[in-house]
Amino acid sequence: MEKLEKTAAALRRRGFDAAIFENAKEAADYLLSDMPAGETVGFGGCMTAKQMGLETLCRANGHKVLWYWETPKPERPALLREAMNAPLYVCSANAVTEDGLMVQIDGTGNRVGAMCYGPGTVYVLIGRNKIVSGGYAQAVKRIKEIACPQNARRQPLHSPCADTAHCNPARCEVSMCRITVAFTTLPAASARRSCSSTRIWDTDEKRWAADPGNSHSRASTPCDFQRLLC
Repeated sequence: MEKLEKTAAALRRRGFDAAIFENAKEAADYLLSDMPAGETVGFGGCMTAKQMGLETLCRANGHKVLWYWETPKPERPALLREAMNAPLYVCSANAVTEDGLMVQIDGTGNRVGAMCYGPGTVYVLIGRNKIVSGGYAQAVKRIKEIACPQNARRQPLHSPCADTAHCNPARCEVSMCRITVAFTTLPAASARRSCSSTRIWDTDEKRWAADPGNSHSRASTPCDFQRLLC
């Protein structure tokens, strides 16, 4: 819990609010209640959202969902652009340091593009397993050695990291690591528009980690641009 609280406090110092739900259902209920009725929701590649069933819940709640995972490959480029400009956007983060630096590595750029500028509200789901104790280098190491190999095998991609769990750019023809972005503070457009809120998912306990000091403090605070759900 100390690690979670330290990370949440660091995110707050960088311009993001931090609040934690007790479980996935409570987090999903909050998201659905926070999303304006009938608004379109774009999704970036996000296993946490998939595990929570957010796309199904959003549809059941009357939202149009744009998710390239559900789209035939020939139709994906147009859908990716549409999702990046949707009023709402849900994605994940690849790594977050304990001092609040959020690092993303992308192959196409749709996810980092949406996070930087585009949708009216961006919800970022950050699992507890994404938090690293070191700095930027440790975050990239976690992405290259853990996240990318797992994602490459899931797709599947025949990349060096999928085959050997080691990054080898010289031999990689299907790289998912073409773009690296580090969010040092809340993006400027977000900062002008209020807050973010953070939830931390405990992958070991399969629940949203509790934060007794801040468990519901952000639930009623409107946010026009970006929220981190860690």
